[in-house]
Amino acid sequence: MSSGAKVLSAFVRETTPGVTPTGIPWNLLKRTSWGVGPSQNTNDNDEIGGTRMAQGATLGTVDVGGDVGAKFRYGQHDDFLASCFGAEWAGNVLTMGNDRISFSLATYASDVGIASIVRGAQVSVFQLEVPNDGDVTATITFAGLGWDSKADDTSYIEGTPADNAGELRYSFKEVTAINLNGIDGGDGFCIDTFNIQFDNNVQTQRCIGTGSPYAGANIPTTFTPSGSITLSWSKAAWEVWSKTLTGATVPFSFTLANDEGQYTFNFPKVQVAGDWPDGGNTDIIQVQLDITAADESPTITRAVTIPATGITVTPETASVDVGDTTSLTATLSPAGATDTVTWESSDPEVATVSASGVVTGVAAGTATITAKARTFTDTATITVTEP
Repeated sequence: MSSGAKVLSAFVRETTPGVTPTGIPWNLLKRTSWGVGPSQNTNDNDEIGGTRMAQGATLGTVDVGGDVGAKFRYGQHDDFLASCFGAEWAGNVLTMGNDRISFSLATYASDVGIASIVRGAQVSVFQLEVPNDGDVTATITFAGLGWDSKADDTSYIEGTPADNAGELRYSFKEVTAINLNGIDGGDGFCIDTFNIQFDNNVQTQRCIGTGSPYAGANIPTTFTPSGSITLSWSKAAWEVWSKTLTGATVPFSFTLANDEGQYTFNFPKVQVAGDWPDGGNTDIIQVQLDITAADESPTITRAVTIPATGITVTPETASVDVGDTTSLTATLSPAGATDTVTWESSDPEVATVSASGVVTGVAAGTATITAKARTFTDTATITVTEP
């Protein structure tokens, strides 16, 4: 008998699709489920024998592929996203291309000595599910070119796989800067849940004469980013829903950010479709909208998080007339720290402060402006005078 806890899963990027490279480090794949494998197709045998006994089925082609479920972490899925988009990351930006990026995916059950490998696996669909509680999950659908397995107590995985995934899992709390139709979530409407998927609509090409039951090639066709988003019903939500009747597009974007890194998903144009919402007398009315990207490829931008270890506000003191403005600057240390700075006024009736540190005099008096990054703070004293 075998324990799921003793099954090692790993992948390595291929140079030639369908050929597992040697001498290249494998990467550990943390996952919640593994559905990648062969599926034997059969054809009915309608021969008539000497009796009415069925003559058995004829073995046909073999499809190789399936889903891998995982928690979304910084760094773990970058190669898979590149395979799905058909392009290499350009710096830290990913957009649609026409490259073919494939992998060998392998498992090894160490307690029973059974190993498997899928070769020529490219990502046909990549889906992210963002709940209103819990972790963000990824489902990666692969289409492969070949399959092998063995039970001789040896693994297809060379060496100890490198763990390049972030230690932190993204959860619903790490969704920031979500914006639909130019409106931030939480302002014009509450976003309850959403999911997105990037689908290559992969078609399988068979090649007679190779002697192989496996696919000769898996060919991506149209690249279709889509998803579903559930909004609280409001005037702003109605503005989005109304595009259902016109076909007009709206922009959609969101960021996943934690202490290790962030990804910003930007869809310049999505079309929406959804039914008119309704609810009972104790229901919260929500509208579910299907979104489909059109005309322009979405982009994904990644960035490593550099945590702040201190903050300094300049100038330490400033004077401003009622109705005028002055700017404060917050400098994070170390240089290059990526944390967001928040600003707060001790007395908004005397002076207010914007998200970028611009102070506006409201009434004569004194107020303390505080800048904060993580647990670090610094202040400036603002004196407001009558002009």
